[in-house]
Amino acid sequence: MNGRGIRWVVLAALMAAPGSLAAQAGSIEARLTARGLPAQLAQEVQRIASDAVAQGVPADPLADKAIEGWAKHVSSERIVSAVRQFAGRMAEAGAAVRAAGLEHPSGNVIAAAAEAMGGGLQPDQIQSVVRAAGTAEEASPALSVATSLTAQGLGVKQAVTIVVEAMQHRRPMSQLLDLPSVARSMHDQGMSPGEIGNRLLPPHGDDAGGPPGDKHDRPPGVPPGPDHPAGPLRP
Repeated sequence: MNGRGIRWVVLAALMAAPGSLAAQAGSIEARLTARGLPAQLAQEVQRIASDAVAQGVPADPLADKAIEGWAKHVSSERIVSAVRQFAGRMAEAGAAVRAAGLEHPSGNVIAAAAEAMGGGLQPDQIQSVVRAAGTAEEASPALSVATSLTAQGLGVKQAVTIVVEAMQHRRPMSQLLDLPSVARSMHDQGMSPGEIGNRLLPPHGDDAGGPPGDKHDRPPGVPPGPDHPAGPLRP
């Protein structure tokens, strides 16, 4: 399909979808000024959002990024730069997510994928997490967990493997979301990132089809009790 054809497809999607990306972009400036951002900054973010929407990028996460920066007293120039960079990452992240099988990913999934890319994940690793999650509802938190683990010092490849294997072992979402806090507790005990990563991997042969018991009531890698060589975890 040539460039003109692609633009017509994007335009048709924007016109047809209720609560469309175009509607999001149109409300950005008003939303930002209502949150106290200066009019000029709101207009700059609005322009970036409008350009991003033309590439199929949702506008709301861009507004969230600007609001976050303003709340942290970041300068307007840096906010504009960060929003522009985030828009570029979201375009790339959206392509990766769609390539993994989510044809119409939500803004939350695309934003989570973009944050993950900012944390070092490559497009193929984004796709691995999304495929393991299987649904948009699980893809977003799974990507966020991988990002949190890398931020705590685990290698990107190891963090992705931990999340993918947890999803493939059909761990409950509550256990997946606990992984960053479990990793932090292990770090507080003096364990290295490599040791933490190895402990967070599900034991071989352990899956949701096994008999119920303590090992299925805790996140993967959490020791079973105070007799474990690593000792009990502290909250």
